[in-house]
Amino acid sequence: MKKTLAIIATMAVFNLANAASLNWQIAGITQPGTTTPASGYAVYLFITEQSKDFGAKTITKSDLASLIESGSDFSQYVAATGSSNANGGVTGATGYNGTAFTTGDSLKAFAVVFDAANVASAQNYMMTTTESSVSWGSPNGIKTASFGNQSSATWTPVPEPSTAALALAGLALLLKRRRA
Repeated sequence: MKKTLAIIATMAVFNLANAASLNWQIAGITQPGTTTPASGYAVYLFITEQSKDFGAKTITKSDLASLIESGSDFSQYVAATGSSNANGGVTGATGYNGTAFTTGDSLKAFAVVFDAANVASAQNYMMTTTESSVSWGSPNGIKTASFGNQSSATWTPVPEPSTAALALAGLALLLKRRRA
């Protein structure tokens, strides 16, 4: 009985070690308006297409930009998170909600970088210039979504919530005054 349990345990560890997984990497993230590598910036992975539901909803770049710029919650779309390192890159950020992939699974992804350790403190954000597609030909192995060098990516200001509120209040006053 002990030998059988040992064999089963060994096979389980082997299968977990060889399960399909997803890594992602980005290079050349620089601080806004500089050539200085960005360290400690929050990085989020988003999926635009997936062969099955892996745990996060799909979203397009333009729809996500609208959510960010309106200050809306986008947590249901986050597939994975990471942080930029001292060289301005993200490497080895594993998982996609810890899901094991199987033969025939595929997805297409992009990443968003915020210029702070958390979104609430960010003043700017940028989206990777390209989307990355990956697919698994077997139930084993690691696939990497590579986004390349982002040194030419465009940083976009994150609107301050108070600015948006003041703009809406001003618009309401203008409309009210116009009706009077």
